[in-house]
Amino acid sequence: MNKNHDSTTTTIHTRNPVALQNIEIIKEFFSLYLKDKARFYTLWVDDIPSVLTPFVSDDVAVCKIGVHSGWDAVKAFWDPIFDEMTGSFEWTIDDFIVGEDPNTIVTKAQSAIDVQTGDTWGNKHLRYNGRYVQIFRFRDGKVESFEEYYDTALLNAQYS
Repeated sequence: MNKNHDSTTTTIHTRNPVALQNIEIIKEFFSLYLKDKARFYTLWVDDIPSVLTPFVSDDVAVCKIGVHSGWDAVKAFWDPIFDEMTGSFEWTIDDFIVGEDPNTIVTKAQSAIDVQTGDTWGNKHLRYNGRYVQIFRFRDGKVESFEEYYDTALLNAQYS
């Protein structure tokens, strides 16, 4: 069960109707992890969605960014999560940060992951409690882009 997916447990500091609608989409986005891939994809724009994943590799403090733009790239990013992970992938949203533009919302979140991975990740058991900052950008009530920052060194250490 995903936690903190209603406004009674996470304080929302906006009355903007567009931002409130987008926050509901974010809640659904997280609630669908490892569950309903087809429904998950309906939350995205029809044309040129994107996922941005900054990361550090090679034990060097140089931040790189993976840009997955267009449906083929976005599905290549998400499909292995939905298709090759079994177990528990729970999210807790600690905060929604809404700025001047109601179509850009930042979340602070935590995950509790306990999954068996598939071929993409070397068929390993992964247990990981992560902390994240995510940036959602919306267009016409759909996710246009998703950008996620987290401790990549900690996650990579789980694969060692």
